[in-house]
Amino acid sequence: MGRLYRPVKRTTATPVYTIGAASRLTGIPIWTLRWIERHGLLRPSRTRGRQRLYNDFDLNRLRDIRGWMEKKVNLAGIRVILSLRA
Repeated sequence: MGRLYRPVKRTTATPVYTIGAASRLTGIPIWTLRWIERHGLLRPSRTRGRQRLYNDFDLNRLRDIRGWMEKKVNLAGIRVILSLRA
């Protein structure tokens, strides 16, 4: 008899979006998503194969970061805003 799988309850913290999906959903190019991660503004989850996976919370934070970048807030300013929100 096969294994019985219980459906996982999905929350806003469940990592489900690949970097391509996150790019399409937020309007942020993939190279910018990598830049955001490299500069420590966001740390997406990783699969065992090192593929990035984003959750709903990450997507909302990325939309906020995009908005601040469009308003010409620099990297240091974005870090301050994120630390105040934490």
